[in-house]
Amino acid sequence: MREVMMKAQELAEAILDSEIYQRMKQQENEVKRDPEAASALGDMIEKRGRVETILSSVNMDPNELAEASREMEEAEQRMNENPAVSTLKEYRKDFQTMMDNVNRILRLVITGETEDENGRSAGCSGNCSGCSGCR
Repeated sequence: MREVMMKAQELAEAILDSEIYQRMKQQENEVKRDPEAASALGDMIEKRGRVETILSSVNMDPNELAEASREMEEAEQRMNENPAVSTLKEYRKDFQTMMDNVNRILRLVITGETEDENGRSAGCSGNCSGCSGCR
């Protein structure tokens, strides 16, 4: 058990040291320092929260929901048009791809299965953008 925990920690450290993770964290910091990007992201989070609150309300007002949804869509568009936020989304996608590949490799080695419970292929996806294991 101790060896497994040590290897898990080594894997976690390798992930933290990866170029993909470092690039994503650096871009997160860039977004926080960029007033326009931070504002666009904060506004989107606020608008999404308002929609979620309305949806969870017992006496939901359809007109209020429609207005809140429209505002959320506008905030999302503004956020997506921001170059720093767009780059962050791309880097987060790359990181998620890397993590999916790590999980696929673990599943393949442990179970020998080449597909997950949703029928998706496990192992190498053929897209190396999120993986540096073969190089």
